[in-house]
Amino acid sequence: MQLLRRISPPAPDADRAARVLLLTLSSGLGGGIERYLTTVEETLRAGGAELTRVDMLEPGVEATPGNRARFVRRALSTARRFGTADSVVVGHANLIPVGAAALRLTRARFGPVLFYGTDIWSMRAADRALLRADPLLHPVTISSYSAGALSTVGVAPILPPGISPAWRTTLLGESSRRRPLPPVPTMLSVFRLADWSGKGAAVLLAALATIRAELGPVRLVLAGQGPAPGALHELVSAHPDTEVVESPADEELARLYATADLFVLCTRTHTPTRGRPASGEGYGIVLLEAQLAGCAVVGPASGGSHDAYQDGVTGQTPVDESAAALTEILRGMLADRARLARTGRRAAEWAEAATRPDDYARLVFTALTGRPAAPTEPPDLPTQPAGRPTPTRSTPPPARPAQSAGRVPPSPGRPSPSGPGSAFPRSRSTP
Repeated sequence: MQLLRRISPPAPDADRAARVLLLTLSSGLGGGIERYLTTVEETLRAGGAELTRVDMLEPGVEATPGNRARFVRRALSTARRFGTADSVVVGHANLIPVGAAALRLTRARFGPVLFYGTDIWSMRAADRALLRADPLLHPVTISSYSAGALSTVGVAPILPPGISPAWRTTLLGESSRRRPLPPVPTMLSVFRLADWSGKGAAVLLAALATIRAELGPVRLVLAGQGPAPGALHELVSAHPDTEVVESPADEELARLYATADLFVLCTRTHTPTRGRPASGEGYGIVLLEAQLAGCAVVGPASGGSHDAYQDGVTGQTPVDESAAALTEILRGMLADRARLARTGRRAAEWAEAATRPDDYARLVFTALTGRPAAPTEPPDLPTQPAGRPTPTRSTPPPARPAQSAGRVPPSPGRPSPSGPGSAFPRSRSTP
């Protein structure tokens, strides 16, 4: 097959900047994938890479056959003009064919193909075959869960979602503020409000009803990009001390994280059925955001979120997806708010060490270019309050979320996660 003929690329020149062509599905339309790719793009640029991005869709452009064809022509024309590249980053499995062609036009050394969750199971047969056959295409994914699901097409390095330096600093700043415990404990869940069913809102409210009967009042805040569907408002109206916050600004969201006693993400995991899309959590970046703000977390029982926190140290995980299992976890954590606050402080310390921008830059450049990033100045971080240890370079940090051990990767037949776990379509990379 002529498309797969390997053209000998030139050896990389260590003295010049890495050159990257990034092909993506959309810009400005929002979603977890777009948010992930925007952080990757900014990390590459900050590390000195020369990067050109080509998007299929943008606001006002629909996914029609004509617009798809125009994207292919634009991507290949850009690849011809781009010259020699170190890599062509394929931002979605649906773009594998155009990515394979762009690799030959740019004489790139390799083409990372980024996978997130449900795209692994829904990949077209022709694209799967091309990924296996093309020696330049290599899968890269966001969690150990999805890496296991990709094992049938190749060994996939893990490149977890990153937290942009500015947003990270905002969250750490909130975690450093000492606040007295309010009389009523608060739980928070953050997700795109239209996805409330797959994100387990009904199960969370059912568990919370039992907790309130045993422990007394507990406030619940459901926040995320809105507007909230009428069905969610109807569900919430039947429960006391529960509110919905639609499309909070960055500063408000950071405060919600920092003032909650406990952050809960209880995404359901299931295969697609008639009238119901596949659901699950590919990673759950909101878990990292909550921990950076000093909040203990409860993650989903299934999916890739186990990489995003330290089970038993910074948060806990139900044994299954039932309301009873979730109730058991919430009961134990909410019964001792002082211990819960200490868990939140440990969560901030771990998340600070696990999300350092220079470490993430090294991961991005290694996975997507095969070259080191240019050295950068460390960002200004808020000063930790007295009595709270700050991880230092002389002390090895805890394992990063992408390297969690002890979890069994899924088989390809298991239900799939839905992506990076973003609740907000806009990027946090420029708050």
